[in-house]
Amino acid sequence: MVDSNLISKKILENAVEENKISHAYLFQINDSLNNNELIFSFIKEIVCPNREVKNCSNCNICKRIEEGNYTEIKIINPDGMWIKKEQLLDLQSSFNKKSIESNYSIYVINDADKMNKSAANTILKFLEEPESGIVAILITNNIHSMLDTIVSRCQIINLKTEEIKTEYSEELINFVFDFIYYLEQFKIKAFENLNEIWCIKISNKEDIINSFEIMLLIYTDLLNYYLKRTFENFNSKSEFLLNILKYNTKEDLYKKINLIISIQEKIKYNVNINMLLDKFIIEFSGGDKYECD
Repeated sequence: MVDSNLISKKILENAVEENKISHAYLFQINDSLNNNELIFSFIKEIVCPNREVKNCSNCNICKRIEEGNYTEIKIINPDGMWIKKEQLLDLQSSFNKKSIESNYSIYVINDADKMNKSAANTILKFLEEPESGIVAILITNNIHSMLDTIVSRCQIINLKTEEIKTEYSEELINFVFDFIYYLEQFKIKAFENLNEIWCIKISNKEDIINSFEIMLLIYTDLLNYYLKRTFENFNSKSEFLLNILKYNTKEDLYKKINLIISIQEKIKYNVNINMLLDKFIIEFSGGDKYECD
């Protein structure tokens, strides 16, 4: 089982520490779990004047966030069954003035999948033309009901725990291990042989989905080894895993796990698989873009 909260928490901490805060986050949550503590902990880290202090909670801004009266955070909930366009236009109007207490203003949209068509198109304009110092946080337990164009413009933070199938053919497992090892070694240069090492071998959607599930298990195993010195999924391939581990820091593993989870979500939208694989390799290793034939 992948500990989504642990991974997500570390990814968000890194974003703040490295000052690489995205203009928009889409948190995918479970129906039955309350993830507000993690989300609002992230919000506090963004705006807190004492970023170097973990879990500050003592400054004036952090206290006001906890009390729900910090003016630079706007929270939108469905009005009846839906989130309406007027709510988002009011939001836009309230952010016409720059924050005077922090470098950031933040808006949170709960149940973001319940935006009606007009509201969805309105928020899309916000996301297409992001303003400096404004961070969008969208929260949903049903990401597949949202516009693809909205999802694609957000960094997906997965807090949703899902069972992963653990029975795959040995042939597919070996293929994914070989592919990952090749990618770790050659990084962006893997594009040069992408057609031979992936495109002509993995073509149907089920194999693509399974391949990325295996990748997630591989990198979760590597993270487990860093944290607990044990492999939980592929004990029989420990030597192979240790060879892959040589190319990664713990921070690399967190980032790659989040990238794989993000790609998995996009596969479900039937996007162009070749372009998606390009995106995966680019973000995995950086560099120029090539495409499968």
